[in-house]
Amino acid sequence: MYLEFILLFLDYFKTLNKRIIIYEWFFPILFCLLLFFFNCKYDLSAYKMFKDNSINILGVLLGFSIAVITIITTGGGKNLEEIKRIITNFKKGRKNITLYELILINFTYSVILEILIIIGCLLMPLISNLFQINHSVKLVIYSIMVFLVVHILLVTMRNLTDFYLIITKNNNE
Repeated sequence: MYLEFILLFLDYFKTLNKRIIIYEWFFPILFCLLLFFFNCKYDLSAYKMFKDNSINILGVLLGFSIAVITIITTGGGKNLEEIKRIITNFKKGRKNITLYELILINFTYSVILEILIIIGCLLMPLISNLFQINHSVKLVIYSIMVFLVVHILLVTMRNLTDFYLIITKNNNE
């Protein structure tokens, strides 16, 4: 079975710091728990609508993220060449990675997670009907899906901000 994408997830987790964990992990968990306990506990229709809309949104984000990876890997320019030389504090093995590698890790993590969430959203109704999953388990599964979608939206927002700052960086600074 093809599981090499797990290496990318490990690289992503090696690049997390406290601020990123709070922003990309704590806030989605908090949002998910608030929904779970206070809002949608007895009505799965809101989750189903969220799932359907998520597939469309993630499909667009997936295409956009792949386009940005293409720009970063094939594009030239002073700013892209400069980030290939900037060493970060994050390590891959024993070697510190460059800012260029960090950006690629983050965008590729985003793409892989978007694909996995889309697959999960597509398979969820089939698995639910096939195994006759009860209401409580469905609620937990939908809550996890909400967490993942909010998480990937925040990761994408951070990635786009980083990309913007790299592309628009003034070399005179």
